[in-house]
Amino acid sequence: MNSAKFLRRWLPLVIVIVVAVAAWQTAKLADTDTVSTTARPYERDLGTPILSARRVPETLRAPVIDDALVPSVQTIVDGSADFTACVTVQADGRVIQESGADIPLVPASNQKLLTTFAALEELGPDHRFITTVKIDGVVTDGVLDGDLYLIGGGDPFLSTESWRSQYEERSGRFHTRLEDLADAIVESGITTVNGTVIGDESYFDDVRVGPWAQRLIDQRQSGPLSALAVNEGHVEWPDVYSSAINRSTTTEPPLQAADALRSLLSERGVSTGSSGAGVAPATATEIAKVSSPAMVEIITHVNSYSNNYGAEILVKHLGRETTGVGSTRAGADAVLAILSDPSREIDTTNVVVNDGSGLAESNRLTCRLVSDLLDQAGPDSDFARSLSIGGRRGSLLNRHLESPANGQVFAKTGTLNGVTALSGYVSSPTQPGSTVRFTYIANGELAGLNEELRSLQEPFVDGLATFPTGPTIDDLDPEPTTAASP
Repeated sequence: MNSAKFLRRWLPLVIVIVVAVAAWQTAKLADTDTVSTTARPYERDLGTPILSARRVPETLRAPVIDDALVPSVQTIVDGSADFTACVTVQADGRVIQESGADIPLVPASNQKLLTTFAALEELGPDHRFITTVKIDGVVTDGVLDGDLYLIGGGDPFLSTESWRSQYEERSGRFHTRLEDLADAIVESGITTVNGTVIGDESYFDDVRVGPWAQRLIDQRQSGPLSALAVNEGHVEWPDVYSSAINRSTTTEPPLQAADALRSLLSERGVSTGSSGAGVAPATATEIAKVSSPAMVEIITHVNSYSNNYGAEILVKHLGRETTGVGSTRAGADAVLAILSDPSREIDTTNVVVNDGSGLAESNRLTCRLVSDLLDQAGPDSDFARSLSIGGRRGSLLNRHLESPANGQVFAKTGTLNGVTALSGYVSSPTQPGSTVRFTYIANGELAGLNEELRSLQEPFVDGLATFPTGPTIDDLDPEPTTAASP
């Protein structure tokens, strides 16, 4: 047993004994009078001596149940020995294991933890993104003699029902229906648009990708970034969800969004002119708008399903809100600034933030930072509830199906070439309120890393779900008093 474990297990008991002995010596040496030392009869005897270990049950129990987690943690630490990795595990606020906690590593999609935490902190859980329709012209008897503008407010999940229908498992996949906006235009009384339907994406810059490797861009790991995009900028996709490589994206999201709106208006009997892209004039008049789901639901979609597009749009929002510039660079700087606020007690040493999704292989996180962030948010927070759920939702849907972690683990996965990561919370299935917080990131050569180490993650988390094991408080509580001997 190493010295740290020895001290954690026995130091509390030693302190209790020293305090008790000191108090006894003080009482023995104190001046007394004859009245106060008169013997008094008692009708009951203590079942447990004053200095018994049973009088500090929680203090003694904690090291025992903490040690029960060590084998599960050590398995993944040992299994990562050939890679560069970090692991941190804390149970009810007590450190169980820290290994390589300050090593800066490529985090893959664990980067989304930073993005969504910062978005909640800066924008708030009830924040919504608004997409508006304005007209520049006169409406006479339902006929608009002028242009109609579709103005993006950076809603990452503005979608049509045909896009949404590809997802059989929709829990947590929140979106904003473009159909609702088309209905609102019809309700405004417009039946014909003689001019052009124009998409306006001016709320953000028009840079379509982040600082990503070309292979990830070619694989369409994210749709083209824009303040106005419908269906994450996709124009074709299979009927049933499959790899992103089987989809087609547009090079001009605002034009594609205008086309999508025109199609929906046509289905509703509204005649329109052509589609275009541009900026609405200041004199344009608003006739309709649609709001996104609340921020807590947006980040649930991002974290549960590791949605790269949504994370990148949130970063651009943070840049726009903090500096007035809706760019990836401004947003990444904002994320780091929010996390670095001293009041949050998050250690950002050696951390590099270059995008929102984790596709950028130049990002660097530490397990200490992620652990601090999880601690700041807490297991009962909106942030924690946004994560994928073992056996229930998102990227963990098919994991932990036959284990105590089913429905009890809330975590963010992460995978890139040569990177695997998993961080989050495990709630005790047997003791409400008890929680284990864990972070794991590993970097190495592509061959073997993802499959070898991912195979260790599920039993690692399953082991954490056994917390707390060991003697119960009832086992260690003081014995009941007994009738005094005559």
